[in-house]
Amino acid sequence: MPHSKDRVKGRDNVWFSNDLSDLLERNQAWAQARKSKLEYDWLKFRRLRNLCTVKIRNAKSAYFLSETSKNLNNPLKFWKMIKLLTEAKTDTEVPSCIVVDDKKIIDKNEILNSFNNHFIAAGSLYETLHNSVSGSPTACPVDHLLSAQLFNFKTVTVPEVRKALKDLDPKKSSGPDKLEPYFLKIAADLIATPVTYLINLSLATNQVPAIWKSANVLSLHKGGDPANINNYRPISKLSVLTKLMESVISMQLKDYLINNNILNEFQSGFRKQHSTITAVSKVVNDLVKILDNKQGCAALFIDLSKAFDTVDHKILLQRLTLIGLSEHAVGWFNSYLTGRTQRLQVDGLASASLNILKGVPQGSILGPLLFSIYINNLCNNTNNTNYHFYADDTVLYCSGSTLGQAITNLQSAFYILQHNLATLKLVLNSKN
Repeated sequence: MPHSKDRVKGRDNVWFSNDLSDLLERNQAWAQARKSKLEYDWLKFRRLRNLCTVKIRNAKSAYFLSETSKNLNNPLKFWKMIKLLTEAKTDTEVPSCIVVDDKKIIDKNEILNSFNNHFIAAGSLYETLHNSVSGSPTACPVDHLLSAQLFNFKTVTVPEVRKALKDLDPKKSSGPDKLEPYFLKIAADLIATPVTYLINLSLATNQVPAIWKSANVLSLHKGGDPANINNYRPISKLSVLTKLMESVISMQLKDYLINNNILNEFQSGFRKQHSTITAVSKVVNDLVKILDNKQGCAALFIDLSKAFDTVDHKILLQRLTLIGLSEHAVGWFNSYLTGRTQRLQVDGLASASLNILKGVPQGSILGPLLFSIYINNLCNNTNNTNYHFYADDTVLYCSGSTLGQAITNLQSAFYILQHNLATLKLVLNSKN
């Protein structure tokens, strides 16, 4: 079959304008100077090169200044612009060697398998540090044993799915099923009905397809020694259809939680009209009131180790039952959480697939919401103590007639919190 190769011109940089047409003249001058090797031509090239450098710098500066000014009230777009401005790149290449248990590994396949084993092992952090659990899974206090009504899934409609398909970001990459969001998006009108059928079939039968429960994982270098496996974190790529299904289910579950006032009012993570700003404002306001009353105040900022990865599925399912999900709905979440697999995939190579036994799915839509439910009542019996959550970050703060009394109150609250964390099999991050 006849074929030809064509060079596809890349997209212009976002800051490029017609005023930079001197770039073409500069390139032509460079070609002429190389061909003639005359000093006059090299002088002409250098003059145009310097002129273009100044114009490019000014064009970039003007563009980014304009865009950041326009997006000051939109944090998401603002930080995207900052990232583009700094040209930050993520390093997801396989290192040439890693050290595991004092053993140097240089074989790429063995490196990939070591990474996958390391990421999977994070879910068993509690079991690694503790031989037994203090208390039973239901020992952590709850406000809602059952709400006024049970949560059951509603039938997902074709218009819902069509809208979700059309809202897909075409620039995102595919997951293990290799279905690109770009093609799903442009085919939304054609595939909305069969995709809706698949989602409703999953909800009716309490079965999530295996391919929708698998993930391709990249290892992202966080900094430090590239041979140290602890200096990497996983980034999961899930099936696009999985995340689409999760988005419509998440809306149903969020509506139920909001309408029944179940979510902790002091959780500012992963919620509409809540942010780091609302969290800080609430805490600072409380602290100012305490100080205005001439009382002592003590605070403790708490971080958890691998919090999302260490969620115990059995405990999470129990908590879903406690907040009023029907037996059928809990059964679906059981299928969603269990039987998940992941493999590391980098540079065209892939590790063996491993079973994920703990945690909420990384990179998922439902994961953050399920985690919020998991820790919803974590601080409820820390008497005479203020607290606030932002995702898995927690601050405890207490008042007292004196600073010493405030510290004593805080120590008592922290002791209770430690027990509740052990009940949920979560581990405090003791590292600086």
